[in-house]
Amino acid sequence: MSGLSSSGDGDPITERTPLVGTSGASENSGIQGSPTPVSTPSWKPGQSRSPAVASSISDANTALSWRYSPSFILGLCYLIVLVGSLAGGFQQIPMTRIYEDILCHYYYGKSPGSGGPIDEALCKKDVIQSELAYLFAFLEALNAGIGCLVALLWGIIADRIGRKPVYATATIGMIFHVLIIMVVGYFPGTFPTRWIWVSSIAHLLGGPSVIGACTYSIVSDIALESSRSIAFMRIHVASLSGNLVSPALASAMMSLTGPWPAMWLTTVLWALTVVLITILPETFHRPSPSDDTAPVPAPTIKLRVIRGFAQLKDTFSIVGTISVTLVLCICLLSMPVVMCTLQFMAQYISKHYQIPLAKTGYIQSVFGIAHIVVVLLIVPGVSKLVVQPTTPRLLRVANEKDRDLILARWSYLIYAVGSLILGISPSLPVFITGLVIMSLGSGSASFIKSIATSHTDVEHRSRLFSIMALLDIGSNIWATPALAGLFSLGMKLGGMWIGLPYLGVSISCIMMLILALFVRAPTTGGGN
Repeated sequence: MSGLSSSGDGDPITERTPLVGTSGASENSGIQGSPTPVSTPSWKPGQSRSPAVASSISDANTALSWRYSPSFILGLCYLIVLVGSLAGGFQQIPMTRIYEDILCHYYYGKSPGSGGPIDEALCKKDVIQSELAYLFAFLEALNAGIGCLVALLWGIIADRIGRKPVYATATIGMIFHVLIIMVVGYFPGTFPTRWIWVSSIAHLLGGPSVIGACTYSIVSDIALESSRSIAFMRIHVASLSGNLVSPALASAMMSLTGPWPAMWLTTVLWALTVVLITILPETFHRPSPSDDTAPVPAPTIKLRVIRGFAQLKDTFSIVGTISVTLVLCICLLSMPVVMCTLQFMAQYISKHYQIPLAKTGYIQSVFGIAHIVVVLLIVPGVSKLVVQPTTPRLLRVANEKDRDLILARWSYLIYAVGSLILGISPSLPVFITGLVIMSLGSGSASFIKSIATSHTDVEHRSRLFSIMALLDIGSNIWATPALAGLFSLGMKLGGMWIGLPYLGVSISCIMMLILALFVRAPTTGGGN
């Protein structure tokens, strides 16, 4: 491996080598922030850095490969999330147009794939749009259901063998997912459109829930508690940036090339994500058994089952406080906010305001740009301001944990107001205004994850994020069909009722706010 030197003992540096060499006697004491002085404090992958050793990291990094710098690892994580979300963003609009045209051919009694695409304006019939909404709603529900089944298992595996192999496996699954969607759409005369649901099988390899859990676990491994919520927020803004800026790029590309090249670009971006993950160092480490440890015989099947149930019981011990339980309930309600600004919004805008799908990406990107400004500039500024001793007492917050909780509550309130405006907007400019207001609540997911992390010890955080991601994605089981159902009902009722899906989102945001009012910040240093 180029650029790597050997450790102090003469052994080559690997991905599991500590960033700073330590003697055996003091190796653990520096990690836990013990008052006992140590000569060479270190950070090992899989262990959180305490403030006592944070100042030594920059000096230690000068003697080691740049690959093992915490700032490099965080930066690479942001890049991986950005590229992966770009892939998802490029997929949404072209996939919608491809399957809308197939359903349009069926509606007019024509053979799909023959005679070129039908004029998009003729495809805005209520029955076509309703069928399209349900097609994607059940696809998302199946993705979510399979993701729920495997997320916790992959989380346990990540806590045993490391984050990196699980991360890569889940991303490879996304490549298979997109390829199956493309095959069904490319051969509409051979495969019925509902065969698109077969692509959900690829989520057995992990899917978005596992990808998100691995990302947050890696960040949690190396980020200081005081800056953890900001790091989470940067992950969040990288994800939203890709998801909401790429539609504009996809729109421009579709205008020139049609939908298929954009779909191929999606697979290329997922492949690039896998390559970036191979560069990422492993951040999780379990101490190897000492040389004088007697070999342990292979466990029997019975013992494996017993251990499995013990691990499952240990995993659910995470839900040991009312606050963590409430946070998990919030996760179960969170997905409508996300889904209503992604693929569903493209279809909704195209139908409600009679705009071609190829141009809806520009409107989505308005929300993306506003979201970036909020998360990178406004929220960090507010986060620092409210904990400053010079801030007026009425606006000042005692500590970072209380700050995260209060800002999360305000974010849910803003989400509720913004989505209400989206639901009642009579014109596109008012709709865009609602998107901008809604973007002001963009930090909610990062704040609430930081609160949950503060209640959980290091050894269980990967599983915590797996459970949170499981519930986030699991909420798709009801959220996407609910949005499709409300959309169909709104089209039947006509008039302003077409905004019914966004009124439903506003109600879910109010419910999250009510739950957040009962969440409490931990009174100890974390890991209750």
